[in-house]
Amino acid sequence: MTYFMIVAVGFLFATCLQFLFQMYQMKSFNVCYGKLRRMGRVAIGKSRGFFYAGAIVMFAIDQDGIILDGAYMKGFTMLAKFKYWDHFNGYDVGELTEEDCKQLPVPLRRASLDASKSYNIIMSGGEVKEKPGLITGAIQKVGGVIYGTSRKKKA
Repeated sequence: MTYFMIVAVGFLFATCLQFLFQMYQMKSFNVCYGKLRRMGRVAIGKSRGFFYAGAIVMFAIDQDGIILDGAYMKGFTMLAKFKYWDHFNGYDVGELTEEDCKQLPVPLRRASLDASKSYNIIMSGGEVKEKPGLITGAIQKVGGVIYGTSRKKKA
């Protein structure tokens, strides 16, 4: 019984610690987003990482889509926080290409191109679809098989 209690307390401690780190990271996001939002609209791109570092990129843009300032968060742990950068200042966010991002690390490159893609979808009147995460997507697929919603309908 005591071994079970030690494991339960350890699990509870780890969950609380993860919650605190997540709050720290969200505070960093909110402060950075607020600063960029005061400059104008904000384009956000992300690159999810499961076994590698992920990244989130935010660009403050003017009415013409020109990048005024930017910030990024890159990392594998909950200790990552946003850093400001001026790498793309003056670029048109809708026209970012792979060539513009070639000197960036892969997660930042993917996130920057995702911000450009999302901006173009929004400006054309579309809606950005959120891809499910690895675990969420797997659960949805299993649920679709169980309930028969994943089968293609006959025309």
